[in-house]
Amino acid sequence: MTVKPIQIAVAEDNPLDVAALREVLDQVGLEYTLTVAIDGEEARDFILKKGRYRGYPPAEVIFLDMNMPKLTGMEVLRQIPNSAELPVCVLTSSERERRLIEQHFAPRKICYLTKPLDGEHLLECFRSHEQMRSVAERLASS
Repeated sequence: MTVKPIQIAVAEDNPLDVAALREVLDQVGLEYTLTVAIDGEEARDFILKKGRYRGYPPAEVIFLDMNMPKLTGMEVLRQIPNSAELPVCVLTSSERERRLIEQHFAPRKICYLTKPLDGEHLLECFRSHEQMRSVAERLASS
């Protein structure tokens, strides 16, 4: 059975962190296509399908770093209509940022990932989004 690659977007300005994410995705055995936004403006444009991202397929899960150039992750979320409905996994280690994000997404539970990423936390993030649960379970059982 051929599995369709999962569409993943990551908003991350550090190439080493993007490489680490790719490594974890490969380790868990996920077939994926990764779109990388290197700053907050690119992340916003990708989510809204503006500019060079107009023809891109929507992401099934979005890894959003809170500390990016041009727009922070929180500013990106504030500029996206209905952003609390997006399948976002937040990359942050700041307690203050977590509180702001929880207020934004309330009452929905948000998945946080800290760097460096690992496979178990990645699958936990997938499980927190309805459309990704079956992917997480398939990967966990393989």
